[in-house]
Amino acid sequence: MIQPPKLGTLVQSLVGRDNGKHYLVVGTLGSKVLVANGVNRPLKSPKKKNLRHLKILATAQAELMVRISSGRARDEEIAQAIREMVGRKHAGGEREGNEPNVKEEGRN
Repeated sequence: MIQPPKLGTLVQSLVGRDNGKHYLVVGTLGSKVLVANGVNRPLKSPKKKNLRHLKILATAQAELMVRISSGRARDEEIAQAIREMVGRKHAGGEREGNEPNVKEEGRN
C-alpha cells in the first residue's frame, strides 16, 4: 500500500479532467486523499483523489501544515502556497489577481 503524503504536500493530478492541476493535500480518507487548491476546489469541498493518480512534488511550510491540520487554513492561503511552490501563476482568473490573457494588437 502506498503511504499517504503529509498534510500540505503539493501534488499534481495525473489523470481525469483536472490532469496537470496542482493541489495541496488537506486530508486523508482511507486509501484516498482530499485535495484543495483554494480557487475552484475550496477547503469546504475538497476533491477525493486516488494516490495512484497523483504525483507528489513538494511539502509545504510547517506553519501552513499546522494551520491545515487544525482547520484554521483559508482558501487564500492555499492558493498562495500553491503559487509560491509552483512558481507560476495559478489558474483562477482575474478575480484571484491573475492578469487577463489578452494580446494587444497594434493600431495604425
